[in-house]
Amino acid sequence: KADMTIAIITFVTIALSAPAGTGGGGILVPMYMLVGGFSPHSAIPLSKATIFGGAIANNYFNLQKRHPRANRPMVDYDSCMMLEPVLLLGTVLGVFTNKVSPGWLITVMLVITLSYTTYRTFLKGISTYKLESAHVQHTADRSDVVPSSGEVDSLIGGGNGSSMESGELHDMLQHEARSIGWKQVGQLCLAWGIIFMSAILKGGEGAKGIVNCGTPLYWVVVAMPIFLISWMTWTNGNSLIKKHKRKVAMGFKFVQGDIHWDSRTVILYPSMCIVAGFCAGALGIAAGTVLGPIMLELGLVPIVATSSSGFMVLFTASSTTAQFLILGVLQLDYAVFFAGVGLIGAAIGNTAIDWLIKKLRKTYFVVLTLATIIGLSTIFMGYTGMMRELDDIREGKPTGFRPLC
Repeated sequence: KADMTIAIITFVTIALSAPAGTGGGGILVPMYMLVGGFSPHSAIPLSKATIFGGAIANNYFNLQKRHPRANRPMVDYDSCMMLEPVLLLGTVLGVFTNKVSPGWLITVMLVITLSYTTYRTFLKGISTYKLESAHVQHTADRSDVVPSSGEVDSLIGGGNGSSMESGELHDMLQHEARSIGWKQVGQLCLAWGIIFMSAILKGGEGAKGIVNCGTPLYWVVVAMPIFLISWMTWTNGNSLIKKHKRKVAMGFKFVQGDIHWDSRTVILYPSMCIVAGFCAGALGIAAGTVLGPIMLELGLVPIVATSSSGFMVLFTASSTTAQFLILGVLQLDYAVFFAGVGLIGAAIGNTAIDWLIKKLRKTYFVVLTLATIIGLSTIFMGYTGMMRELDDIREGKPTGFRPLC
């Protein structure tokens, strides 16, 4: 009976969370603990497997969609390439703070951080609603969500026939129109491998690593992803700056929500993600919880932001799920079952969201759904954190800072 209740709650959670571009771990982990009676060391790996299943279905839908205002994929691969590696790096660094900090401090900071994130996301949802409502009044006979091919050509080419026919610009437009950015995916896979190997060697989240904590080799393993990811980000940033300059020189027509990668943004935006990732790792929440709000804050169109953050969740969830399986922390039968529940929930959730977007010709409710998920995560995680801390006090466990190793 408990397993069936958990399965139903999991289905509903993923159906709402996956289309909004977040994993839903902030609800799944407390639910697995409160309803299923799982310990934190079991609930966290199980939530990762569930989110991974949902991410597979989520990206099956998203990778087939096109950008609402240009002839290119819905997922912003350049942004994913720049932001996902440093976000993962931030979580790795934040985990060290989580290990040494007392539970009560983590709970208080978690509630404050997620409350502010919920507030900002709700504001973004309201502003999106006002913007879309005003736009629909002026263009009642047009679909702002799925423009026609003629509209797309006008948006990306500015209506300038000679520019569209110029060789280099035409090649660039053809390249961006491809369904998958394989270069960016390759960079993400490389970052995935770096973080994965580092996590396997040093352990974490209840799993013992191969290298003993505190030894010289341990600190080498810790430093390795910092240097490699920093080098990747610097190289990719320079590449995007050159690409942006070529676009400007050729008269490329940027559309609303495009990120202009220049010498300022290639430093500022990754820095924001490192801080956000650090907070996620330090507070014990999944990076997927903060991905959606970050993408919205950068100005991406809501459905592009949620699709892009959902794409990045696939990498974070697959990495942690694989780590837990290899380290023996995750039961394979439970992992397969709940990953299946997540996959079905995400498939149905995406189908429903796509239908609503086409029917309403608006996307504000996707942002409000994201804000609701984060708000519920704040309540559930705050409650379970408080209860765990009270249990520790009753059992006489120390409530101060703890040693790293």
